[in-house]
Amino acid sequence: MAGSGIGNVVGAVALQDFGTPRVLSMTAKENLSGGVLAFASGTAATVVSSGANSFAATDIEAAKDASGLQFTGIVLQDTASGSPVPVATDGIFILVANGTVTAGQKIVVDGNNSVADIGGSPAVINQVGHGIGRALTSTTSGLYCVVNIGA
Repeated sequence: MAGSGIGNVVGAVALQDFGTPRVLSMTAKENLSGGVLAFASGTAATVVSSGANSFAATDIEAAKDASGLQFTGIVLQDTASGSPVPVATDGIFILVANGTVTAGQKIVVDGNNSVADIGGSPAVINQVGHGIGRALTSTTSGLYCVVNIGA
């Protein structure tokens, strides 16, 4: 299992078999390490009107250690608090497992930058409907797997 604020120890590892990951520009709410699973935490004074010209990357803040119910994407590089940060919302990545991960199964995040099969434990069963993607390889807890996020 990964730890709080860590994710993959070598950072975000994207596999480019089908193209570039889809990336959303956000603002780091805190210091972020590349590879952590992040969620959009919003801002204190977000003001977005009906027009696209009112939107700026600073309107969405990224925070680390996404839970199963609050996953937005994977931080692509180490970023200081308050700085722009790229967050992949779709793509194929190498992630850490916390529990069993089975190829072909929908997966969820556990709040510690790790993933597991939906339905693998009572805590994960509560996250049914909140899958972040699909496992492409199988593994056991503490090891790595290939995951298509956004699938």
